[in-house]
Amino acid sequence: MRELRLACRWTQEKAAESCDLGYKLYQLYELGIKKNPGLLTLEKIAKGFGLGIHELLAPAPLARTYAGKHASPSKSKTAAMKGRRKKKN
Repeated sequence: MRELRLACRWTQEKAAESCDLGYKLYQLYELGIKKNPGLLTLEKIAKGFGLGIHELLAPAPLARTYAGKHASPSKSKTAAMKGRRKKKN
């Protein structure tokens, strides 16, 4: 969650608001103190970041491409996030 939040250039407060979660609860999930969120919470987090649940839970790529220098994870996520649109219910 932290990587997604940083890719969006959001504070934890902004991310919590976007995900319709309390700030403290969001913080506990991001820090890994609270684990195993319920389905409704997962839906809120995914929707807050403009993702589907399957995208939120997908494993991160193990290897990043190397083209003379290492790609910054936040830059590659930012580029990917720019093309996404929030779905209307």
